[in-house]
Amino acid sequence: MDQNVSYDQIKGAVGSLLLLWSAIERAARDEVARSNGGSLPKSAHGVAAALNVWEASISARRSREPFRALLASALRLQLQVSLDVRNGVCHGLVGVCAAHNGQQATLSWDLNGGKREITWDELQAMFRRLSRVPAAISIISDSSVQKVGSRLVDTLENRKWWLDEYGLDLLGPSLAVAL
Repeated sequence: MDQNVSYDQIKGAVGSLLLLWSAIERAARDEVARSNGGSLPKSAHGVAAALNVWEASISARRSREPFRALLASALRLQLQVSLDVRNGVCHGLVGVCAAHNGQQATLSWDLNGGKREITWDELQAMFRRLSRVPAAISIISDSSVQKVGSRLVDTLENRKWWLDEYGLDLLGPSLAVAL
């Protein structure tokens, strides 16, 4: 727990959160446009919408590329908690608090009658995960890399790699399939 986080640092975390989500949305929108002949459908406007359309475009090839579809679904599912934080901060921010008296720095929000907060340490862990998401979207979307040695081939080694690199647990009981 970092006891030296200033008001300005936690306030700056809001900007970092927005910039990370901007990069994620841009990556998803770029891939949707690429798979849609260069144009972005109206259904892909907004962060959640862009991610949903991106996942749907990958999942549409599920019968031919089931591992790629599994990766897209796992990534989209993993992003939901962070997206909820982003939406809470963007649409209901009510508090920015520096570290003091043994308490961590926090951001708090009130959205739809529910008050939540996130600590500095939780934000830093989230930022580390989110900073890798645009690359994951690009890898999952690149249909030219479906060959031997690719990270898009369903092997135990690749499942471990996706867990280590992007936190996508494809080894858990609900996602494990026979290799």
